[in-house]
Amino acid sequence: MKVTGKNITFRNCVFRGRAAANNNALLDAEGGSNTVVEDSEFAPSNPSATIDDIWASNASIYRANIHGGVDGVKADSNTLIQDSWIHDMTWFASDPNQGGGETHNDGVQSFAGESHVTLRHNTIDMSTTKDPNAAWQSSASDSLAENNFFDGGGCMLNFNHKAAGHALGGIAVVNNRFGRHSAFQCPILLSTQASLSQNSGNVWSDTGAPIPAPQQHD
Repeated sequence: MKVTGKNITFRNCVFRGRAAANNNALLDAEGGSNTVVEDSEFAPSNPSATIDDIWASNASIYRANIHGGVDGVKADSNTLIQDSWIHDMTWFASDPNQGGGETHNDGVQSFAGESHVTLRHNTIDMSTTKDPNAAWQSSASDSLAENNFFDGGGCMLNFNHKAAGHALGGIAVVNNRFGRHSAFQCPILLSTQASLSQNSGNVWSDTGAPIPAPQQHD
């Protein structure tokens, strides 16, 4: 499904898609404006290394059950994901987007040059996905993670300036809970030119104790 119009709402929908050889998503809303998704499920009927669940820009996603794709949501500028469950992505040993290497599965991925991505009150659990990359892999500025549960990945949140080619900032990580299933025991990773404008209230989900300071390296 490809959205190119304005003010389109999807409510109580099931997105399954079809087999595709090229990069695609069950819902491609990158060309739309003010797209809204409510109470819907995304799970590809024909998973492949080129299929994600959602591509979004200028969109709001509420109470979605998102699973089975390579990435749950590729979130571009002005995307809100709220009260949603992202889990159980599909891993492939060979991915043309990785030069034939294995897939780098992310719950949410945001790219350089994008901004104002908001994750609020979601469960983004990559712990049951084989060798996941991150719950949120992001190079987007001026973005917010608030009141979520994150688990799985090498590091659960990975903020990387390198694709942007300049310092990355304006990122707030506030009042989130973290599981224990990151490969490197790493809730948050910052590249050397990435910084958090706010980092408070973030705790381990099992104990309520504060998580450690972010790791920082390229």
